[in-house]
Amino acid sequence: MENILAYVTCFGIIPLLLAGLLGLFLGWLLFRSKVKGDLSIEGEGALRSEADSLRARVRDLEGNVTSRDGEISGLKAKLAAGAAAAAGAAALASKTSAAPAVSAAPTASADDAEDASYALEWRNRYLAARVKYLEGKLVDTPAPKKKAAKAKAKTAVVAKPKTKPKAKKKAPAKKAAPKPKVLYTDGPTDGAPDDLKLIKGIGPKFEGDLNGKGIYYFRQIAAWKAADVKMVEGVIDSIPGRIKRDEWVPQARGLAKGAKPRAMKAKPSIKTSASKSKTTKTTAKSKAASGPQKGSAEWYVADARRHHKAADKDVVAGIVKYCGISLRSRDTSLVACSDQKEKDTVIKGFCAKKLGQDADAAKAAVEAVCQQMKGDRFKNRATFYYLLAKNAGKLSSFK
Repeated sequence: MENILAYVTCFGIIPLLLAGLLGLFLGWLLFRSKVKGDLSIEGEGALRSEADSLRARVRDLEGNVTSRDGEISGLKAKLAAGAAAAAGAAALASKTSAAPAVSAAPTASADDAEDASYALEWRNRYLAARVKYLEGKLVDTPAPKKKAAKAKAKTAVVAKPKTKPKAKKKAPAKKAAPKPKVLYTDGPTDGAPDDLKLIKGIGPKFEGDLNGKGIYYFRQIAAWKAADVKMVEGVIDSIPGRIKRDEWVPQARGLAKGAKPRAMKAKPSIKTSASKSKTTKTTAKSKAASGPQKGSAEWYVADARRHHKAADKDVVAGIVKYCGISLRSRDTSLVACSDQKEKDTVIKGFCAKKLGQDADAAKAAVEAVCQQMKGDRFKNRATFYYLLAKNAGKLSSFK
């Protein structure tokens, strides 16, 4: 019995152990095929599919780069063709132009069409005058064919053998071509420019503005008509009506003829001593009746009291002293509320530096004084500053 149990135990356990070992081996094989990253058949297939997709992506990107390069080269070719066409058009225009190119008037902004029309009109006038001048020059110059025909006719005449040759008559001097009277030029086309400051009312600033618009000579200003005066006032920084009031055109006519500057008006006739005494008395009476002389201390006080009856004489004198030499010139002694540059100068200068106001307060103060002096066509700078100081409560700083 014991032998039978030992036999069963021996031969029964060994198959079970072998079966268990076989199961463990099979399980290990199945588990190994599912491990991530293992080079099994499934893992290798996944890697190959991923490599194929990456290669396709690379080929797609290379195709895009090639198409972009083609587009860029095409655009470069178009740009080169456009530049060549523009250069050819410019060369053709320069060859076929009938008159020298006129430099464009100062560039006008899109919002300022009126200034552009002024510049265009002046340019057309210059071209018309230039063509007329060249036509006159061609008329004065004799044709070469006529000279050749006359020479042939003289050689055809048989010369007498014993007669002395007649002295040749001197050819008449050619008349100088008329100088073009134009309003607009490219520069000083007829010698050195005239000193436009000799005209009363034209200072360095106005002379620079006029030169910038092509006006260099007295004869140009002398040729102005009413429409030209209006046009010039529109393109330079001038008060409307100033050119007519200061008589620029009559002065320019006199200076163009050689008259002395600022002496165009006829001098008064000589009077006797009795008449002189009478005139001095009448002028003294008229001055006393009309008030203090313009530019005097009393005149500045009277002008300030028109807007502020209690204006202090010492305060007005202090403001006049502060203004200094700016009151000596007509241009700088007045404040133009229609000119934004002038208002900005007052804001940044007097209001900011002397009154200590900020930008907003200074701007509001200047607008208020402009409204207060609206009835004055010419706003005196000293009175304008007095009202600014009064409204700011800073009159005491000028005593």
